[in-house]
Amino acid sequence: MDRAKAKHYLDLASELRSTISGPKGEEASNQLEAHDKELGAALAWFIENHEIDEALLLSSVLWRFWMDKGHVAEGRKLITRLIDQPQAKPAPKTYGEVLFGAGMLAFRQNDNDEANKLFQKALAVSRENNDKPTTVRALTGLARAALRENNYAQVKTRAEEARSVARSMNDEYAETRPLHMLAAAARMEGDLKRARTLYEESLALARKIKDEALVSNELDNLGSVSLHMGDLKRAKDLYREVAERVHKQQNMYLLPYVPLHFSMVALEEGKHDRAVKLLAAADKLFESSSMTPDPDESVERENTVSRLRKAVDEANFDRLSAEGRKLSLDQTIRYALED
Repeated sequence: MDRAKAKHYLDLASELRSTISGPKGEEASNQLEAHDKELGAALAWFIENHEIDEALLLSSVLWRFWMDKGHVAEGRKLITRLIDQPQAKPAPKTYGEVLFGAGMLAFRQNDNDEANKLFQKALAVSRENNDKPTTVRALTGLARAALRENNYAQVKTRAEEARSVARSMNDEYAETRPLHMLAAAARMEGDLKRARTLYEESLALARKIKDEALVSNELDNLGSVSLHMGDLKRAKDLYREVAERVHKQQNMYLLPYVPLHFSMVALEEGKHDRAVKLLAAADKLFESSSMTPDPDESVERENTVSRLRKAVDEANFDRLSAEGRKLSLDQTIRYALED
């Protein structure tokens, strides 16, 4: 890698910067996927040669791509190298975005303390620069971290503040993320009716702005709400729709939830062997992307494991788990969708 090549990949990423930070972000990530190694090498070159403004600009695009495509571990190493550079001062607007991106990568790896620190720094920098979009993101990040700590009051305070800032910008895309967090808090508090209402509001907004990734996400969440409200058929229908959508989109963030949620369905149906295999397949997908389940989903997974451990003896549990972990991604999706 030399400067000319590094600059070429910076230009490539920069052309997609506005797209990847909006409702069509998944499409931009798909375009970048073919250049994954070169983009990482370009970022490393800028860091090593102390071209920090260029590195910040490239990282402000790549952190989203890394999450979409399951390159969290590699991405986090690079972005941490960048923000540890003494030259990386909070002068450029992109610094706040990169701090937030680093926080999201830490959050996805369940490093909540580090995520909290990075979100706080991103909030301070964004407010300093009057950067309202990053202020919304940072506040929403702090809401996410609070959710992982079961601090629902803080989730709602941060999410409502973020939503207010988004509305002051008249930015419906920015509003979707704090709205999603309000729904997640209601779900974890056990207020399923309110959670359903908020998820449906978020889904309607996602459809309006054509944010296909968020449409899939909220359909998935509505499936889980339906499951806990006892509507197994509705839950299965929604999970099936999500599985078909995210498999087609190759959405590596949402794909691990497909076997996890069908494991929950199988458990409710008394199909314990199937539930164990699907659970193991889900764990493998989370591990391969270096991500952990979201806070509300972590609780779901732990409850599923606990119930299955009581229903299936240890030897069979281990055998079935080994079988589930051998499934490829395509085999996992096909198995999940079997009736």
